[in-house]
Amino acid sequence: MPYFSFIKQQYRALLFGFLFVFVGNYGQTFFISLFGAEWRHAFELTHQELGLYYSLVTLASGITLLFVGGKLDNASLKTFSLWILAGSFVGMILLATSAHIAVFLLGLLLIRFCGQGLSTHTAFTSMARYFDQNRGKATSIAAMGMPIGELILPIIAASLILTFGWRYTWLSFAGFLILALVPAILWSLKADKFKSVLHSEKLPSTSNQNTSLNSVKKTSIDELDGQSHWTRSQVVKDWRFIAALVALMAPAVIITGLFFHQLYWAEQRGWSLTAMASSLSAYAITHALGSLYTGSLVDRIGAQRVLRLYLLPFVIALVGLLFDSYWGWLWFMTISGVSVGGSGPTFGALWPDVYGTQFLGGIRAMVSGVMVISTSITPFVLGIFIDRGVSVLSIMLAMLVYAAIAFMLCQVIYRNRAKV
Repeated sequence: MPYFSFIKQQYRALLFGFLFVFVGNYGQTFFISLFGAEWRHAFELTHQELGLYYSLVTLASGITLLFVGGKLDNASLKTFSLWILAGSFVGMILLATSAHIAVFLLGLLLIRFCGQGLSTHTAFTSMARYFDQNRGKATSIAAMGMPIGELILPIIAASLILTFGWRYTWLSFAGFLILALVPAILWSLKADKFKSVLHSEKLPSTSNQNTSLNSVKKTSIDELDGQSHWTRSQVVKDWRFIAALVALMAPAVIITGLFFHQLYWAEQRGWSLTAMASSLSAYAITHALGSLYTGSLVDRIGAQRVLRLYLLPFVIALVGLLFDSYWGWLWFMTISGVSVGGSGPTFGALWPDVYGTQFLGGIRAMVSGVMVISTSITPFVLGIFIDRGVSVLSIMLAMLVYAAIAFMLCQVIYRNRAKV
């Protein structure tokens, strides 16, 4: 089904996914980093102290997500969503009104946990669960909320900070959330797609699904795919899942490290900060295009086949970072967006295809939690390398080697069956 026809038919349900991913932008690093200088001044923090607090908050968010994200399997989608929106709103208010570092950190934790963590987790889990057909397109449309946010939110936030200050900026975004986004999300939850399957009430009984790991191992992938429902304890014992996590984490881990230390790369290689910032537009555009194209491709040839291709642009993009020229950075930003955009539709369809939908919330929570934890560690590890005098070229080469290994792993996992 073409995108236009699909959107026309399922616009309400798709709007929910898009808006929830958009809400998640408030907790993403690209947005929060805009307030770094203001926070250091307000709370008298050094760069190192703010970085440490941020890493600890992100780590706490990831660990909490491991336990809370699975509740989506048993909760009403509306109730779960409202709790996330409430948490995001409270986090914004705490950030805007914080006079003490403890209140500030609590607000930061809420916006990271509800934004970066639960919002995207809920959006992608819902798209994968409710769309048996056109799952790739549904996930890619929801994922568009992120590149749209990358394009417009920094401009709006920067203007508001300059005009009204950082506290009123957070109050403004909190007001927009509660007055515009929440009503739109509540309206989208009335979609027929969500009414047709209330998973909190109509999922198969877990007593019929508690297949032992031994019986799972005796079942062929052809029988498992789309039929049996794996529990989290069974999934973590599947070596293919661990290998897939290594592949999935590659773009997120590498890009987080590159973005966090981008001032250092610019200083070492003589790049203009303005030019580096402008490259984010190219990244956002290819991110969006990569998501849309991959979503359609997943629906045509299956997530398991697309998995073998999705990291190829990222590996090619990293080659550009081996050169000192700014054009190498622009090459990386432009091409890497294709893989980053493609990861959502690819893995969003892969998990339910292979492991079923009954325990999808718990499985995705595990994936999201590991992702958040890994991205909290990367800036710290790279900082150690930098402080010890490891050259930029050596760091970039190590990233390329990791991405190449991840790409090779994608060639050997989940080969038993590819949906056609």
